[in-house]
Amino acid sequence: MTDRKEFLRRAGVGAAGLSAGGLLAPPAALAGGGGGDFPDHPRWRFVFVSHSTLDPLLVATQFGAQDAAALVNCTTRWTGSPRGSAGETLKALRSAITSKADGIAVSVFDTPAFAAQVETARRARIPVVAFNVDTLAGGPRLAYVGEDPYISGSRVGAEIARLSAREAVAVLAPAGARAWVERRLEGILGGLSRTPRAARATVLRLQGDVKQQQSQIEKALDNQPRLRGLYSVDQIGTTAAGTVIKERKLRARGFHGGGYDLLPDDLSLVADGYLDFVVDQQPYVQGFVSVMQLFLARISEHTVVPWDTETSVLLRAADVKTFLATKSRFEGSSSRHEYPLRRG
Repeated sequence: MTDRKEFLRRAGVGAAGLSAGGLLAPPAALAGGGGGDFPDHPRWRFVFVSHSTLDPLLVATQFGAQDAAALVNCTTRWTGSPRGSAGETLKALRSAITSKADGIAVSVFDTPAFAAQVETARRARIPVVAFNVDTLAGGPRLAYVGEDPYISGSRVGAEIARLSAREAVAVLAPAGARAWVERRLEGILGGLSRTPRAARATVLRLQGDVKQQQSQIEKALDNQPRLRGLYSVDQIGTTAAGTVIKERKLRARGFHGGGYDLLPDDLSLVADGYLDFVVDQQPYVQGFVSVMQLFLARISEHTVVPWDTETSVLLRAADVKTFLATKSRFEGSSSRHEYPLRRG
């Protein structure tokens, strides 16, 4: 079994240009064959270009892409930038186009250069979908598979209003947040503004790692004793908020909290009741659906057009207990295919 840390180490080599098939897939994924009644077809090669190839949340995305490719007798390759560089991501996208990939799934940053490259792919008849991040809505990419940050933020705003009606709460957001994280914040504030008896929200900007953000949250609590909720728009802030609520025993004072993108080890903050909810982007689905859409575009000779797929779900304590009780490819906590899922 490959654990997440070792998997990411090996995937980092793949991001430098090696095929993800050999690094990531169980032997069956590349052994040929395929399911369903599809006719014989070329073994199309679909390239994923990620803005963050070593993000542990995206381990499940790679598993989802592998599993879909195995079903339809295709291959996948995982490339991009290890640490969120737009330049490195664009370079990998250009490489996928010039190497004549049969389909491309790309995390799209907020820059005109992405639109130009995707347009180049379109002219070359290479189907392109955005996954995980998209700032080209209405642009040349065919579809987006992932969280719509404004929609998910609106859901969170409604949940905050339900949990913290008329209470003072802090909405935690990173300083210098990327565009899609800011859209979550806009969605939350918009959702609150449309809700009767809404919470009174103050936006608190945070910097640094989890420990540093914990310290900043604690200082805010000392300065604003009326606060009764901590809600974050990203994973680091969510972990920090849940830890502060736990360590300061704030639930006894009527505190609520929630946020985004917790890794499996952090989900206990929800399961144990320190956080009320977390938004999961379903990264496995992002990889699986992207491959299936690219495959359908190819096998149909572009008569089936990829479609936008919103993947985020809001999970409460009862929901996340299943995640904690099992190890699976669907959450990236195991590389093994098993059914029933392994417990513990």
